[in-house]
Amino acid sequence: MDNTLSSYRLRPFKNQDHEACLAVFDSNVPKYFAAEERQDYALFLEKLPGPYFVLENERGSVIACGGYATGRDDESIAVLCWGMVDRSLHRSGVGTKLLTERLRRISAEPQFSIIKIETSPHSRGFFERFGFTELGTIPDGFAPGLDLVRMELDLALASIRRACPALELHSVEPIGSGQNNVLKLVNSELIFRFPKYKEGTTRLKREADLLSFIADRLPLDVPQPVLCCLDDEAIYRPFISYRKLNGEPLEAERLQQIGDDVVRRRLAGQLAGFLRHLHNMKLDGLYNGELRTFDPYAEWADLYERIQTKLYPYLKPEARQWTDRHFGKFLHAKSDSPIAPALIHGDFGTSNLLYDPDEMRICGILDFDEAGIGDPAVDYAALRASYGESFFKLVLDVYPEVHQLMDRVLFYQGTFALQEALFGLENGDSEAFHAGIETVNAGG
Repeated sequence: MDNTLSSYRLRPFKNQDHEACLAVFDSNVPKYFAAEERQDYALFLEKLPGPYFVLENERGSVIACGGYATGRDDESIAVLCWGMVDRSLHRSGVGTKLLTERLRRISAEPQFSIIKIETSPHSRGFFERFGFTELGTIPDGFAPGLDLVRMELDLALASIRRACPALELHSVEPIGSGQNNVLKLVNSELIFRFPKYKEGTTRLKREADLLSFIADRLPLDVPQPVLCCLDDEAIYRPFISYRKLNGEPLEAERLQQIGDDVVRRRLAGQLAGFLRHLHNMKLDGLYNGELRTFDPYAEWADLYERIQTKLYPYLKPEARQWTDRHFGKFLHAKSDSPIAPALIHGDFGTSNLLYDPDEMRICGILDFDEAGIGDPAVDYAALRASYGESFFKLVLDVYPEVHQLMDRVLFYQGTFALQEALFGLENGDSEAFHAGIETVNAGG
């Protein structure tokens, strides 16, 4: 970056900046703004709909300003508002710095997936260089002789294009959204995962490292990252990508339709075998920090405290009493039931277990976002919750050692709805919160 630009400072707009911003506006009339828009801009500055910034030069003078707001009808849309640079500084890099800073801030708010702007034909090419595409033009939309150009930027697509300039995007399909990530299927063969929350970049880095470590050490296919774009300071969205694994999620309904006991036992054996390999894997220094600090009872005690503090106001009295008994029995057993740490999947449920209906076999395991050091019983609890007790008995037949974990399996299974509600409350996911609360209050 130009040394002069590096000395410029972006800061939030203050009321005393009002006249300086109007002066920047005036310098751009009539080519970029119509004179009759001045009053609209002045009113905008008096009642800002979202973050607004000014860019100061080394002398503290305002030379540019611009901001963004949340779309009126769609909270996933960010709208760029009244961005402008002093006319004497056009083509000096100031506009690029202003837009880059705004894009970085918008990208850091995972609620946004689309950025929209209404601009003039004079600025269309500038925004196109950042990946914006034109949606349409309204002749004289701003004023007589000044057309209005509607443009938008898809943050996920922009991230892919920026990181993979040689990749031709023939098709991009949204294929689901989990608790932590949004997924896109590109060209029917590449999966791109984008975090939904601010801490998601760190989680993706951790997952990418794990997948690279375990990929060739397990009896079933797992995703192998082919590209990671995990820069927290990037303008666009961080992501990891990997080739799409064959198969389809083994939903509980699909399993119930399989009447052949030989096939069901084979599936149980495959899943038990995968977990056995995963839980017994030598980590060669991976997760040493987590192994040293492993204290599952402390973690569950902390979870219990958060549930009491945050969820109890929403739970029926009988649901609170059941929760107290459930956690009390588990935590009381701490001294008699030590838990040996192991590498676990952490989300071993139906959507992450891939099934090949032609071969009638499990063919892959997805989503290691929750993987790490933990209690193996957590994975078996997820398996039992997903497919029910009768199928789980087949797992026990294959791997009878799991009988020793059953007290903890049942405990963990009993916390899933509470965890879903707590996650929803802490992350603003109302659907997860209400689903979890409803299940707990219904005695589920």
